[in-house]
Amino acid sequence: MSPEYLNDLHYIWPEVVMTVAILLALFSDMILGGKDQKVTGIISVLCTCLVIYFLARLMGEGVDHVAFGMVVVDGFALFFKLFTAVGLLVVLCFSVFFREFDRDGIGEFYAVIMTSALGIFFLVSTDHILLLYLGLEILSITSYVLAGFLKKERRSSEAALKYLVYGALSSGVMLFGLSILFGLTGSFRLDEIGGIMSAGIGIGEAQQPFTVAALVAAVMIFMGFLFKVAAFPFHFWCPDVYEGAPTPVTTFLAICSKAAGFALILRFVGGVFVTGADSIREWNGDLAFLVAVLAAVTMTYGNITAVKQSNMKRLLAYSSIAHAGYILMGVAAWLVSMDSGVGPDAVIFYLVTYLIMNLGAFGVVIYLSNRYGKETVEGYSGLGWRSPYAAGFMTIFLLSLTGIPPTIGFIGKWKLFVAVLDENVGMYWLAIVAALNSVVALFYYFRIAKSLFLKSEAPEGCEREGSSFQGAFVTILAVLGVATCYFGLFWNRIDDLIRASLP
Repeated sequence: MSPEYLNDLHYIWPEVVMTVAILLALFSDMILGGKDQKVTGIISVLCTCLVIYFLARLMGEGVDHVAFGMVVVDGFALFFKLFTAVGLLVVLCFSVFFREFDRDGIGEFYAVIMTSALGIFFLVSTDHILLLYLGLEILSITSYVLAGFLKKERRSSEAALKYLVYGALSSGVMLFGLSILFGLTGSFRLDEIGGIMSAGIGIGEAQQPFTVAALVAAVMIFMGFLFKVAAFPFHFWCPDVYEGAPTPVTTFLAICSKAAGFALILRFVGGVFVTGADSIREWNGDLAFLVAVLAAVTMTYGNITAVKQSNMKRLLAYSSIAHAGYILMGVAAWLVSMDSGVGPDAVIFYLVTYLIMNLGAFGVVIYLSNRYGKETVEGYSGLGWRSPYAAGFMTIFLLSLTGIPPTIGFIGKWKLFVAVLDENVGMYWLAIVAALNSVVALFYYFRIAKSLFLKSEAPEGCEREGSSFQGAFVTILAVLGVATCYFGLFWNRIDDLIRASLP
């Protein structure tokens, strides 16, 4: 091996460790014959902790390197890898306790979900469209498999099939757009594509055919991005898949997969539209308005539809759609004011906010499902008095999801409002729409809290046979609950980390 190859290997140690972890999970399940998936789960948790260690060490080194000519190892990539690894760690812990996995005995789940995380690692750390698409396909294919992991549940199989059909169509459209982009520019790298487009695409009449082709490519590519983040009108897969998939899988899709989609948007917009000169930036105003309209429609549709939901996973699915709309506010602000840099930091901060509060909310759903077999708002009636700790933490997470101080959700929304109200952006109408949507969200989030605490107390003996008070699970919820309040007061610690990750 050449010294250069070994040097580059140092920068992808997290990917190497994750690959080894996947193999260990497979071998562990084979040796145990699928009879004790908790052992495989614990091995996966420990390996993910090791991945987090290597990521933290690389971040401490402040590296900015391109490994093997394709893998970009910079602050942005490392931040989103760390984001994914932390989300994966908590989801793996939830999975160890997930009652339905005990019944089906599917230890191979851990290998598949870590493979999905590996796809995200490559997806967020490249500006090369071939590796970008490869990472996206690894994430997508494993997500289809994960959605159908409860093989004895019809709704799980239905979720997997719907996700596969819709995802394949979206992936094909995006690939076609990427191929057009490559055909127009002759380059696989996003920054080179931006430079070539800005030099070759004039607004003059002679360049018009080239401009139209590039615009068609950009629209196709953004369709793929919007599908991945479940933004309107590409959200249709989300509620059915979230409801039918195993709840730990729903948690992973709602948080890590969505964050990967937004990382992809930031990388693409930064590479193509920020790199581009004035000729391509003349598109930015129209594109920013389109993204702003999508943001407004997405958050409004998600919140209004969530009001009518009774199944908790389906309710949180529409909530996830609404939050995609909030995050798109930051993308729209960035497109308007490229040079001032308004927007990306707000997007990334809100994603961190979304990670903490949604891990907590889905964790409580898993806990109450394990203990009482309930997954509906009406089924939660009085359970707050039976499980006061879990219900109390759920109330904190609901406060944060609504955006009420002193939780981190308030800071996340405040940063997005500051971005769209910036004097270089001036999207006052979008801020008003977002504020009205927050009022709507307050109604359906606190319908859950009302059911937990303000309805008749659940009767004795309502716990499922064989369930027990899972102290470790409640400890995880407590950590997330404390983090929700702590970072709502001391958010500068996250700000510093985000600023270090931005180019």
